[in-house]
Amino acid sequence: MSQFDPLALEKRNWSLWRYQAMLRIPEGAKPVSLGEGMTPLIPSPDGRVWFKLEFLNPTGSFKDRGASLLVTGLKAWGIGEVAEDSSGNAGVALSAYTKSADIRCHVFVPQGASEGKVAALKRFGANVVFCATRQEAAERVMEAVRSGIYYASHTWHPLYLQGTKTVAYELAEQLEWEIDGRWTVFIPVGNGDLLLGVHLGFQELFASKVIKGMPKLIGVQALACAPIYAAAHNLTLPLNKTVAEGVAVTNPPRLNQIINAVRETDGEITAISEPAILNATDELAGLGLWVEPTGALAWAAWNQLGRTPNSVLLLTGAGWKTLRP
Repeated sequence: MSQFDPLALEKRNWSLWRYQAMLRIPEGAKPVSLGEGMTPLIPSPDGRVWFKLEFLNPTGSFKDRGASLLVTGLKAWGIGEVAEDSSGNAGVALSAYTKSADIRCHVFVPQGASEGKVAALKRFGANVVFCATRQEAAERVMEAVRSGIYYASHTWHPLYLQGTKTVAYELAEQLEWEIDGRWTVFIPVGNGDLLLGVHLGFQELFASKVIKGMPKLIGVQALACAPIYAAAHNLTLPLNKTVAEGVAVTNPPRLNQIINAVRETDGEITAISEPAILNATDELAGLGLWVEPTGALAWAAWNQLGRTPNSVLLLTGAGWKTLRP
């Protein structure tokens, strides 16, 4: 586990690369960066909760953090062609960063992917391969991998968590290193790359005695597609389509790891109904925050669980990607 040293910060760098000394990247690698990270942390108008504006990353989601670290590694290793399966945000981020690094990119997406995300994929030059379902996308990308194309997976690649863990670093710094067990962080969860990265980051901060305790992590799923919530609560639930497409993962491969991470912090996994997700999206828009439905899950969960004090909500994706009226 990396040691965190506040004195090692590159204080004039206002991206996640200010933490480069604490990031495990290939030796001699030159960062591939579009200015990701250091997203604003703002209070709600009534001051009762904090919003971490992850939708203000370069391509509109927290996925830019993982993509920056991953593509930095790819470039250092001399890899020229990659493939990824994604419902949208991860693919958009990967396509942007690989375009910047002059790496060819193939993205396998489900047929129902949002028009905004597909438009972004094409704009960044990705070869977009449409599949009937998210599961088929996961299967077909492996055919490309077997043909020799590198699998740039946001679910499995260890460099991805090196990017998403910087959310924890930033929260600790933005809250003046005062974050501890009295705090709660609400995180939308599909494959879990954000939650697991945040957990890793807080573990490193706590082990390095930079913070006094681990904040509680709340993993938030859409009730219509909530395999992690069902497993955590010993429930049998149907898996249906959800407006929160960013977390519409029917078979998350790191399910047990996600549940264990949440339980280690005395947190919990919760699930939100479709009407509540849409209502939360509209409520945030009423505050001037245009997020996609997946990004509104944290706000919905905070309201559903009683509006606990000392809470941070991760607003993960931009509203322009869904083009919902």
